[in-house]
Amino acid sequence: MKSKNLIKIRKQIKFLTNFQKTTKSISLISSIKFQKAYKKITRIMKNIFYLLEIFREILRRHPRLISNLEIIKKGLEGKILIVVIASDKGLAGVFDQLIFKEAENFLKDKDFYLGTIGLKAEKYFKKKYQLLFSFSKFENILPESFARELLSFFDLIIKENKIKEIYLIRPNLTSTGFQVEVVKVFPLTLENLKDLIEKIKVKTKEFEFLKPKESLREFKYILEPSPQILIQTIFNQISYLIIYALILQSQASLEFMRTLTMKKASENAEKIKEREILDYNKLRQQKITEELLDLRR
Repeated sequence: MKSKNLIKIRKQIKFLTNFQKTTKSISLISSIKFQKAYKKITRIMKNIFYLLEIFREILRRHPRLISNLEIIKKGLEGKILIVVIASDKGLAGVFDQLIFKEAENFLKDKDFYLGTIGLKAEKYFKKKYQLLFSFSKFENILPESFARELLSFFDLIIKENKIKEIYLIRPNLTSTGFQVEVVKVFPLTLENLKDLIEKIKVKTKEFEFLKPKESLREFKYILEPSPQILIQTIFNQISYLIIYALILQSQASLEFMRTLTMKKASENAEKIKEREILDYNKLRQQKITEELLDLRR
């Protein structure tokens, strides 16, 4: 019986050792992905602020453009579209559960279409609601191309389904983990653009003082092909960068929480393994003692 216990404990120790190797590998990979996403978010926000400077400067010099151009997307009469972003594989503690809870609260008493990004979100919500669309394999996509694809898809369903508002329910990084936010991305107006940009800033110290400059230094440029086309192009690029930043923030939040979760799992496995090794040594010593006593007899 004791020898069977020793074999069982040895197998358990081996399993825990392999489990630690797996969790440490996942934690390391997630940490690298998080750092890359975080750096990209910083660059994107700076690009947004730079484009806003040019945008404002053109409007200052050509104030009539704002009334003559259809640069602002306007919502139609109809339902709202709610898009929930979660993970594909989980392994990030309460990450998905908190997102689903916030989404369920927001869905109450609304006439809506529902879309999901991430396999976990698709599996959770399709049991309760009819999904207008779903994007799975969210963690393995390239955010640049996905942002453009998502914008094109939004334009299509706005026209076909008469969408009056679009909201993204997604995680955003904080200094201690993440928080779930509801972000309105359509209709996009000059008035709510500033508030939206403030909301998508990462909630960490590095981003506290990151803000657009009040004015652009004086320049004498020829605006080609025309101020109208240029300002439309800039606004479209700002819209794209905002969606890009939102997607990156969701991925960065996921990788950050996965890093912490896997690190904690590895630490817990180490504690269990230490107890198992202690029990193993006690049993082994007891077995040796009993064998020596048998020899003396």
